[in-house]
Amino acid sequence: ESYPRTPPDSRRCPRRRSRRHRRRHTTMDHDSRNRLSPEARAVNVAAASGADMVVNFPLWIAAKRLSAGLPLPRLGEIYKGSGALYLAFFPMMVVEDWATGVVDRTLGGRLGDESRHLVSACASGPAAAVLVGSQVEGLITRAHGVGQSLGRSLMATAAAEGWISLLVPHGMLMVAAREVPYAGCLFFLSAKIRAALEPPEGAAAPLATRVPRDLLAACVCACVAGPLSQVPCTIAAYQQAHALGIGAACAAISRTGIGFFAGLTARTASLAGSLFVFPFTMEELQPVAERLFPQR
Repeated sequence: ESYPRTPPDSRRCPRRRSRRHRRRHTTMDHDSRNRLSPEARAVNVAAASGADMVVNFPLWIAAKRLSAGLPLPRLGEIYKGSGALYLAFFPMMVVEDWATGVVDRTLGGRLGDESRHLVSACASGPAAAVLVGSQVEGLITRAHGVGQSLGRSLMATAAAEGWISLLVPHGMLMVAAREVPYAGCLFFLSAKIRAALEPPEGAAAPLATRVPRDLLAACVCACVAGPLSQVPCTIAAYQQAHALGIGAACAAISRTGIGFFAGLTARTASLAGSLFVFPFTMEELQPVAERLFPQR
């Protein structure tokens, strides 16, 4: 999402670089992908996901509740559902990473590099949302909406609407729609901004330079991705919390005066945090992962 998450992915930069001149901002690109085994890359993603969850889940759930017309979470609720989201976050990132690569290779030769990378980035988000994300996100939001634990909310939903409602939950379509601009910004735009802010060719960027660079890129991308994806995000949150269809949710949002941009500020702040924490952690762990799990 809008989940606290997601690595930018530049795939291949237009400029070709020697191995010794590749720099840290290419952690999520094609070359770094080939330097790690799939298992090592998955471990890297899992560690970065955990750091992202600890820092950004409170703002994420606050934004979800505001979009659903709920009050801000109490202190005891700010991490309610974070464990379940983390368990979903890891396979979601793996699916997104895999889907982006598959689409990118499939479109090879049919589109230019820039267009192909953008399309593959935008396609990765909906794939992960439909397969994993919308189910767990819906359960968490519903639990907050009815004031129950995740376990009780799961059983109550299954009893009222059947187990199929857990596999095809309310808000799935809107979550997928939200992920198109969101994933495009995260996987494509962020890498472009970070590349534009990198030091001259061959120069090593110190930590004091990388941190403000990555923060700036994260904030710019969040300010673009947030508004572009907020309307489907608000509709999805309202559907999930109140178990409504798209039409009924839109009518309720209009009738109650919540507005289709409810929660945008909190969500944009959460996105900026995720866009900084996740890729920065991935970059810091990449050299360690390369040494411990070299590609065969």
